[in-house]
Amino acid sequence: MNVLRNPKVLGSAAVAIVTALAIVAAMVYVSPPGNKIITFFTDDASSISPGLNVRIAGITVGQVKDLSIEPDEVRVRASVKGDAFVGDQSTVQVRMLTVVGGYYVSLESLGDRPLGDRPIPKERVVLPYSLVRTLTDATRITDRVETAPINQSLNEVQQGLTGTNIETISSIVDAGKTMTDTLERQRGQLTQILDMSDEYIAQLSNYRGRLQELIEKVSILEQTLVLYGKGFAGALQGMGQVLQGIGPLGTFYMNHRDEFLEKIIRWQQIVRTWADRNGLIVRILKRTRTRLDDALDRQNSPPELLATDLCIPVPGSPC
Repeated sequence: MNVLRNPKVLGSAAVAIVTALAIVAAMVYVSPPGNKIITFFTDDASSISPGLNVRIAGITVGQVKDLSIEPDEVRVRASVKGDAFVGDQSTVQVRMLTVVGGYYVSLESLGDRPLGDRPIPKERVVLPYSLVRTLTDATRITDRVETAPINQSLNEVQQGLTGTNIETISSIVDAGKTMTDTLERQRGQLTQILDMSDEYIAQLSNYRGRLQELIEKVSILEQTLVLYGKGFAGALQGMGQVLQGIGPLGTFYMNHRDEFLEKIIRWQQIVRTWADRNGLIVRILKRTRTRLDDALDRQNSPPELLATDLCIPVPGSPC
């Protein structure tokens, strides 16, 4: 009884009890009862730290417990609730918590069998940004590049830029500058040409009414000559019919054949000359009217109706 009343014994016992309780509390805090440890590997742990929340389907089921460096990777251990199912094909994604910062570990449970003590390999761990992975992937791409053709091309370019080729390049550059200066000088001439074209169009627009009047007169003259030509052809046809009807004059014709043929040939030459000139005049008038029509069409103001648009029937030439 005296021993139990000894203050040193009581103090030592109290210290031992408090120490045991602290150890138990620390063990419960670090690894709560019923929790299990999930291990996964990564090659970049810059966004992972102890205490990060571990979530499954958006629900917090644990926290990251600790990190340890392995020879070629980083081992991450997380404590999750024992009733949370983690399959053997599970994947890990480290995601940003907010746009301003912060991360959490998203555990996607896949597979039909429990993961157990097996770690999740780094091939199934996705980080928000991995500089090491980016450099590794770039190295894999550049490893497939054939360096010999590139080196040969660079050597040829280097040889091409030495010796007299430099003078050739300088000449090309100088020629380009000369052409640029020439275009700069010709810009003023182009401006003058455009100004003259604008003035011509303006004057033509002011002369629009007279052009329409001229076209109308030309079309009337053209149509008149066409009608005269058709009438003259009809007259010749009628004269032929008349000559066929006066058969008794054949005897007289035979007695005065030479004199009659001379007069007929002279009249044929006169008629042929008139017909040729008439056709030439009609073609010239038609070409002139066409050009005037084109000039007015460019101004979107063609004449509404011309004499050549009308059909006037004459004997032997119906519409």
